[in-house]
Amino acid sequence: MSPAVVNGIHARMLAAELSLLKAASGLGLVQLAGHTHCSKSSLQRYLSGKLLPPRQAVEAISKACRGDTARLVALWELAVAGPPERRRPAQLPHDVPGFTGRSAELARLADLMPDSGNAIAIAVIDGVAGVGKSALAVHFAHRVAGRFPDGQLHLDLRGSDAERGPLPPAEALAQLVRALAPDLRRLPGDVGERAALFRSLIGGRRMLVLLDDAAATDQVRALLPGNPGCLVLVTSRHRLGGLVARDGAHHIALSTLTAAESADLLAAAAGAERIAAEPRAVAGMTRLCGYLPLALRILAEHLVVNPSLTMKDLVSDLDGDLPAEHRTTGGAQDRLPAREDAAAVRTVFPRSYRALPPPAARAFRLLGRQGCLERR
Repeated sequence: MSPAVVNGIHARMLAAELSLLKAASGLGLVQLAGHTHCSKSSLQRYLSGKLLPPRQAVEAISKACRGDTARLVALWELAVAGPPERRRPAQLPHDVPGFTGRSAELARLADLMPDSGNAIAIAVIDGVAGVGKSALAVHFAHRVAGRFPDGQLHLDLRGSDAERGPLPPAEALAQLVRALAPDLRRLPGDVGERAALFRSLIGGRRMLVLLDDAAATDQVRALLPGNPGCLVLVTSRHRLGGLVARDGAHHIALSTLTAAESADLLAAAAGAERIAAEPRAVAGMTRLCGYLPLALRILAEHLVVNPSLTMKDLVSDLDGDLPAEHRTTGGAQDRLPAREDAAAVRTVFPRSYRALPPPAARAFRLLGRQGCLERR
């Protein structure tokens, strides 16, 4: 007996897949009936989409025609699971408290919104470690989440994770598929088949997809929806020019904050009165942190948990033992207060450096030295 609850979209997809599989196998209807122990009339209805076959018939047809049984069974499970609209993921991380600045970048992202629903919009936000790529993407995603009524997906691609390494596309697709179809018991093993299944699940829906910390273009391309009306935000320490050239992505290069934005961030994180009371110390602190949001937030946290510590004292502590060529140039990361967060600046920057090939690492050192000499 065929299931009573049917998702029409995936039932039609299953029928089309079975029909194409039969045609490719070269088996006639009589031969297929003999292999599957299904009647000719039932097979005709299965292949035409007039009747959803039971699972056993799907497996038998796939075996007889040498098809991808895992993919066909996955489609069958989706067909009997009910409409995909019942599953509305809301996976965005919490917004950054006291988010400040980035007005130009937020305006550019707003201009990319798929307002007419006839195209997929992709934005690649890149920049150095600690510059606030993820914070910007998450903040903007929360601002526009209401315009994507079918939900929001979030995935950490681990592009800069030196311990675990980048998330393989197959595993990334498995997470996305399960977010949209949590009752699905089996997944195709092939990356291409998983990508096709993901596009099928997200097809016809307006969703926001945030892919954080991408390592390379190929890691992201398999995760892109195929339907219009979706917004994809990608963050990376790399430019990912392939997404711009081949997939129409818009590139947003994120630089450090301005001095004023840095002071606003400290005020929001450590208290406006405290920041306003020591303007010169604040200026020194923001320079020491290289105007990087992550470094500024770590220092602000240190001020919050040490209310008796003045800004001047903290700047002196950070700046006092540094060589002259490193002062006021963001060279105080190694003297930042201890913190459990593995994303602390003095952990993030060495990871980026160690990931460079030897020629690039040498160029990085030479450029850094030249930059210090020019600022003397």
